[in-house]
Amino acid sequence: MMLPTIALVRPEAASASVLSRGEAASLLGVSVNTVGKLLDSGFLPGLEASRVTALSRAPQVEVSAGVLPVLRTGAPGLPSREGDDREAIGAGAAMSDVQFLEAARQWWRCDAGTVTSAGVLAVAVAGWVVGVLAVQGVQETRAWKVGEVRHSFAADLVGRVGTLDESGSHRVLTSRPALAELAAQLLGARVQGAVSGGPIAYLSAG
Repeated sequence: MMLPTIALVRPEAASASVLSRGEAASLLGVSVNTVGKLLDSGFLPGLEASRVTALSRAPQVEVSAGVLPVLRTGAPGLPSREGDDREAIGAGAAMSDVQFLEAARQWWRCDAGTVTSAGVLAVAVAGWVVGVLAVQGVQETRAWKVGEVRHSFAADLVGRVGTLDESGSHRVLTSRPALAELAAQLLGARVQGAVSGGPIAYLSAG
């Protein structure tokens, strides 16, 4: 009798299943264009099923007291409005903290009183929170044209997402306990049902 000679070969890890934009849109309950915003911003680095599934399982933000202002923005770009001296607009994973803050804190048509009363501004791309600002007050108000008043806010960046699918990439940038807790709750969460007020929407209790 001659026993067989064998070798054990470990199988290569199966490559992650990659979804089409349409499949990702269906799983997330958004449009294909919205999936494009997530990809262009860098907060969703790819359409691997595991990444998209992580986004689909993000908790929903519900406000039990007060009002949460939410800046709804897109992928980074250059300002097109004359007089807008920001280096960039929008929000992107590759932006520096300074770039992110400067893009998010100005210039918005909004209910400035509601934003300052809340003391916080969530920054969302395609409905997922990618950053949180602590707002101290209105820094400047400009009349860009007749009937169009825009505000900039004195604010600090207190939380930021690296990528939405990886909670370990989320950074809380404040040592103030209540603010740190709120930022940690918001980062990576999904905001739906906010009442539109232009680029800044408002999520209220109930």
